[in-house]
Amino acid sequence: MKATEYCDNLFGYQRVNTRRVLVGELAMGGLEPVRVQSMTTTNTNDTEASVEQAIRIIKAGGQVVRLTTQGRPEAQNMKEISASLKAKGYNTPLVADVHYNPAAAEIAAKYSEKVRINPGNYTGGAKRFDESADNMSQETWMSLIKEKLTPLVSICKENNATLRIGVNHGSLSDRIMAKYGDTPEGMVASCMEYLEALESLDFFDIVISIKASNTRIMVHTVRQLMAAMKAKGTVYPLHLGVTEAGSDAEGRIKSAAGIGALMIDGLGDTIRVSLTEAPEAEIPVAKALVDYISSKSKAASVMPVDASSYSPYSYEKRASNQVLNVGGQSLPVVISTQMGEADFCLDGTALVAKDGSSFPLLSLSELNDHNGVCFVKLSLSDLSDEVLSQLSERDDVVVVASSDSENKTVEYRTIILKLNQAGVKAPVVISYSSTESVFADFQLKASADLGLLFIDGLADGLMISDANLKASDVEETAFMLLQATQARFSKAEFISCPGCGRTLYDLQSTVQRIKARMGHLKGLKIGVMGCIVNGIGEMADAHYGYVGAGYDKISLYRGKQLVKRELNQDEALDQLIEIIKQDGLWIEA
Repeated sequence: MKATEYCDNLFGYQRVNTRRVLVGELAMGGLEPVRVQSMTTTNTNDTEASVEQAIRIIKAGGQVVRLTTQGRPEAQNMKEISASLKAKGYNTPLVADVHYNPAAAEIAAKYSEKVRINPGNYTGGAKRFDESADNMSQETWMSLIKEKLTPLVSICKENNATLRIGVNHGSLSDRIMAKYGDTPEGMVASCMEYLEALESLDFFDIVISIKASNTRIMVHTVRQLMAAMKAKGTVYPLHLGVTEAGSDAEGRIKSAAGIGALMIDGLGDTIRVSLTEAPEAEIPVAKALVDYISSKSKAASVMPVDASSYSPYSYEKRASNQVLNVGGQSLPVVISTQMGEADFCLDGTALVAKDGSSFPLLSLSELNDHNGVCFVKLSLSDLSDEVLSQLSERDDVVVVASSDSENKTVEYRTIILKLNQAGVKAPVVISYSSTESVFADFQLKASADLGLLFIDGLADGLMISDANLKASDVEETAFMLLQATQARFSKAEFISCPGCGRTLYDLQSTVQRIKARMGHLKGLKIGVMGCIVNGIGEMADAHYGYVGAGYDKISLYRGKQLVKRELNQDEALDQLIEIIKQDGLWIEA
């Protein structure tokens, strides 16, 4: 696939014109505005609680509300929830979330505007995580998919219900795992099989989602999917989200980095920011992200350059010289206006390293007169043939890329592609200066602007500042962003789901307790999951997992291996810490 095949314009903001579908009375796709949504955490059999929470989501600005329908009773109760909301004057479309139970999906399609089905669970059933399970011909497999889908499609047509094909990294079928492994290619294949089956049944009211808790996997997989749909000729509306993003600033930064990386290239028709918090708290974050990315339409496109060096479908770190601890195979550096945890401190026109050594930050006009290691600040307009030739002859220069554009990401990426085209191997540090006065706004916008550059391995560091905010907070954001993009880990990472009606323990307070006791374990990834539906698979990246197994019951995992089954919640956290100690990975705070 060519680098430009997944979007319509790599050098400016341009929405991909997808197929327009109706979800109830709400139009989605085409060039409709990007819609925002959330999911209730109530028991769907509890009509009153579900209606009250749905109204809170709607009042916060949510345009779609999803509810879990794990069984027939929950699916049947969608009728009562829908009727109650309508009686109160709310016509917001409802989505029924189904995993293992086709019968529940068929009931829910009568009373919901949209039904979400997960291919990995809908046809394949419960996971054995058995990679030798590919013992069925493709023809037989496709017949099985169509057999499962036919009654559902018939009901959807009769009731004008839309289907969402929701592929999750953590719940691929054993057959897909056997054929492709735990890969983006497998996720795309799973999605495309269902698209083919639905189209063969003459059904096209479809929305697609393809999610992962790892932002790098999520972004590269969605791009592969978009390229595949564009090649096929029909591009369905796309639901974006980083699943199990977590809570607090970490969840917001991770979501903005992953979703923003795709939206900047014009992808996405509806988004959900999945936070381990009250569902209505997701909506203001999603709305702010949509508004910010949409504002980039005001920025002019830049002149296209050769993009053949760009790898948007898989991670490939840009080849660059090693200058000091910048570039080469080094982790991305952080440059701050203070010497806290950062690798360099910006002091006037010099960068001071932790050992006290100092290196000049030069303008282009000063570069010719300087010998030795230096940092040189430049913008896209500075990259004349003469400058590119000059940079290509130096192996002791770090480029500090700057942009004043409203679409900074595109300019930063174009600078790097232009350096590649000219054979310049200088490492690139991104200079990002903000004037936000609200810290949360700074975090969201910086993450949306910068995530792509580190998800794709293009940048070697980040020089970040905001004169209106505390330097320590700005510096911490830089490290959190690098961790969110899988580029550099500076503390424990918590992969936690937002919870839903399947969750049978207090997920939000539990996550906070676990973070309080384990946040100092640098480099460890801890999965905290409400239930087993996506639990083991979404913890594929995690070293340890804490997973709901029943009412106030918790099972503990080492990777995908179950090590403690159905513990009482009051002992589960201590038991998890004991396992980490036994593995020799515990350190005292």
